[in-house]
Amino acid sequence: MSNLKYRYVAAAVLLSALITRAQQPPQQSDTNQSTPQTLKVTTRIVVLDVVVTDKKGNLIHRDLTRDDFTILEDKQPQTIRSFEPPTEHQMPASDQPIVNSAADLKKIGDAPVTVLVLDELNSRFEDMSFSRQMMVKYLQSQPAVLKQPTVLMVAMNNTFQQIHDYTQNRDELIEAVKKHMPEYPWRLMNSGKTGPGAVERMAQVMAALQQIGQASTGTSGRKNLIWVGNGFPSANLVGLEQTQADLIEAAMRRATARLLAARITMYIINPTASSTSVVEVDTPDDLNSSLDENGRDPFGAGTVSFTNFAPSTGGIAFTGRNDLANVIAEGVAKGQDYYTLSYSPTNSSADPAKFRNIRIVMKDPTLHATTRDGYYPETTADLNPVLDKTMSAKQVTANLQLDLSSALTTTISYNGLTVTATKSAPDTYALHVAENGIGWSNPAPDSAQHAEATVAAGWYDSKGKLLGHVLREETFPRGSGNDGANFTLPVTLPANVARMRFVVRDAYNGHMGTVDLTKF
Repeated sequence: MSNLKYRYVAAAVLLSALITRAQQPPQQSDTNQSTPQTLKVTTRIVVLDVVVTDKKGNLIHRDLTRDDFTILEDKQPQTIRSFEPPTEHQMPASDQPIVNSAADLKKIGDAPVTVLVLDELNSRFEDMSFSRQMMVKYLQSQPAVLKQPTVLMVAMNNTFQQIHDYTQNRDELIEAVKKHMPEYPWRLMNSGKTGPGAVERMAQVMAALQQIGQASTGTSGRKNLIWVGNGFPSANLVGLEQTQADLIEAAMRRATARLLAARITMYIINPTASSTSVVEVDTPDDLNSSLDENGRDPFGAGTVSFTNFAPSTGGIAFTGRNDLANVIAEGVAKGQDYYTLSYSPTNSSADPAKFRNIRIVMKDPTLHATTRDGYYPETTADLNPVLDKTMSAKQVTANLQLDLSSALTTTISYNGLTVTATKSAPDTYALHVAENGIGWSNPAPDSAQHAEATVAAGWYDSKGKLLGHVLREETFPRGSGNDGANFTLPVTLPANVARMRFVVRDAYNGHMGTVDLTKF
């Protein structure tokens, strides 16, 4: 990772690697590189978060039972294995804030959280101003103690950052929005709707979605992602060489899988009256300039569209409305009043290329159920691409670089692993990773289980500038006490360090955890 000044365009490395992979026969894994073993699950469980409304879109607040729902997968009825009403997803009773940072999310069980994103990368300057005003108006209409823990993030020209950590303090979020000064959207204004610049913005948005999913895998409840902005321009794949179209579709599918695995539902709010433009992907060189390994819109007929992340994850795309404050409130409300159902598909095929359509039919025909439109059977490589055995060592490195550079150049907390760090000796830090979240190896008959991870540290000055970093691969044998894994990392700090961040990325399941220190 020679350059950790993270820009989304680093995702270009991954697309280039994917194109190379598509044009060559699959490569065998490096014989000197150990291949992680994983446990095989023979029974697939599909979990659905379901919002029930009347035909006018109003939420229904009466008690429903599992008998009121029929799940159809590819038109075939499925047996509901578990059923949770909205009362199972409520915050603990308190008139005081329970959550003041991401570290407090473990206190709320399966209650939902809200992720507010201001998309300044793909919005005109006047639309940014309107979006910020409406965000403030929405927050001012809420109680002083928010019903859902809420985090505020922003997508900018060169970076995706957290403006305020998870909180229930309404006034702190209002102040954060007011203080944030948006950048002039020079990438949008310079790139237009064709060529590398437009596709590069597509890559930046998909990298941001991947980062949100990666960072929040440790939060068990539903995450309602309210994306205020146009997202990336739609891409017309008609006429594109088939291998290139397949790569974009596979990337979009992987991004969607990452969101679904993190239990994220997207509500997309377009602040302009017009729809997003369509990117004309003129040549393979346009594709080589950007994009990453994530996500696919499975429903596009020759077009990749940002808005279809909403139905793919069970949310809604709002367009053509100027009452943005009400639309934000509507998205948040739908995200906190939902049922959770699960089933085991009667079709046992695990073909990852076959999309499974999902529809829920309500016993009461006046009611409407909204959930995700379907899914592709999940593969290990969808959530942890470095386990894709067709990848070369260079491609594996590119995937690791994107994950680690994203975590080291942001203040967003990652909770897929619970990490603590202490100074164990001069210039040496001890990292402990809690048992929950670790992907232990599936041992051979003559060996024990072990954890394998990439551990990294970055250090920053008082303005948040990354001054340096270090990383290495570590393993740790599993003990009898099930007390997690321990790693060490040598770190020599300069004199002007104000903050340190440690990152651990599990080699087997791709989960990541971070911990920040201000005292060394």
